[in-house]
Amino acid sequence: GARRIVEFRQMVMALHQAGLRVGMDVVYNHTSASGQSDKAVLDRIVPGYYHRLDAGGSIERSTCCENTATENLMMGKLMIDSVTTWATQYRIDSFRFDLMAHQPRAVMEQLKKSVDQAAGREVQLIGEGWNFGEVANGARFVQASQLSLNGSGIATFSDRARDHVRGGGPFDGGQSLVRNQGYINGLWYDDNGSGAGKAKTDLMWSADMVKVGLAGSIRDYTLTTHWDATLRLDQLDYNGQPAGYVSSPAEVVNYVENHDNQTLFDINAYKLPTATSKEDRARVQMLGAAINAFSQGIAYYHAGIDTLRSKSMDRNSYNSGDWFNRLDWSYADNNFGVGAPPQADNGDNWALIKPLLANAAIKPGAGEIGWTRDAFRDLLAIRASSTLFRLRTAEDVKARLAFRNTGSAQVPTVLAGHLDGNGYRGANFRELLYFVNVDKQPQALVLDADKGKAWRLHPVHVAGADRRPANDASYEPASGRFVIPPRSAVVYVLD
Repeated sequence: GARRIVEFRQMVMALHQAGLRVGMDVVYNHTSASGQSDKAVLDRIVPGYYHRLDAGGSIERSTCCENTATENLMMGKLMIDSVTTWATQYRIDSFRFDLMAHQPRAVMEQLKKSVDQAAGREVQLIGEGWNFGEVANGARFVQASQLSLNGSGIATFSDRARDHVRGGGPFDGGQSLVRNQGYINGLWYDDNGSGAGKAKTDLMWSADMVKVGLAGSIRDYTLTTHWDATLRLDQLDYNGQPAGYVSSPAEVVNYVENHDNQTLFDINAYKLPTATSKEDRARVQMLGAAINAFSQGIAYYHAGIDTLRSKSMDRNSYNSGDWFNRLDWSYADNNFGVGAPPQADNGDNWALIKPLLANAAIKPGAGEIGWTRDAFRDLLAIRASSTLFRLRTAEDVKARLAFRNTGSAQVPTVLAGHLDGNGYRGANFRELLYFVNVDKQPQALVLDADKGKAWRLHPVHVAGADRRPANDASYEPASGRFVIPPRSAVVYVLD
């Protein structure tokens, strides 16, 4: 045990010396055992106290394990003291809380205050704010959930843009996995022949929801919708909830894939037309990464998004071992097609999965993987080049981000955002324009508000891995006409 402690400290120290901060995934909402189990711990301290009980005295299991009762004083204290130890004695920089909405907002706020004070620095907290189970809708306390946390400075993962970028939802199965195409993988404009019958308005609605993410999900940011209404983001409906739900960009985590559910490559294997080339599959992957890079808030990337990572279609790989979770750091293989994933969570979809895994035309080679890796690094460099991609407050977002190409006359396959850098610390550019064209065809936009200006391609594009911006994007100052190459993300800057 002592040796493991030393190794962990050496790991954190080495990462810090390499210029990296270290985040830790923590799970305080449940334990794997309770009661008389030989693996139970908390019930040996005070039996029946540390777990949340139902009216009959049985342990609640909405998390699929034994739920803890962080609303109880000493369970809350255990969590706070534990995180404080990790932050002060191990120098962990930030924490990601599993199923955080099963914990009270008040306890999470006390945790943040206590840990920041003990560490002498701000320790960033992010977590899953999913609202479900016996605590749903504040049944037992005000939760640390998406809709209950705004104003706290604690961030939650946003499913708004995630679902519309990918298509469908995390619990899709059967033909829904194929029919529910998303914004980047062909919804309406590149129909996969599944008979979904999607319309142009479906695509435009998804474009609106992706813009919610680009605007950091700020509650009172106003957007011109595809039906020409001007609405606050909290007036847009997302499955019965407000689409915009945070008070600060520091309170939202933007992402397109995570350890739960299929990787982005695997979800695209379901949704892209089967004949989609390997090159275009790589490009679609980077469209998702680009939307994340250009979104206000916290940009969160799953390991392997830059290497077209596959889990051979496994939707729940927490217990699948290295065979399905492998990362190939030689960049030769993405782990697609290593076998049908475990039956427990995937067997119902094997009829769809097995033919895809057997299709050699889907699996990328080292060339596509290497290109994706380098294109992803270019996106990171673009985001790092200007604080305009990381605006600090909701007021900054409302004042400095303006969308182009909105309303009923928009080109629905193109996202366009303008960022005003005048007088903004770290902006490095007076103005910035970004475009994401998800279509298979080039698209042209005439932007009257931006014509006559000396726009130039972002410096990263000049020698970037993706040659389309440098070779095929164009801007005509007199007319304000921008041409965006197919399946490309392009950034223009004004000095």
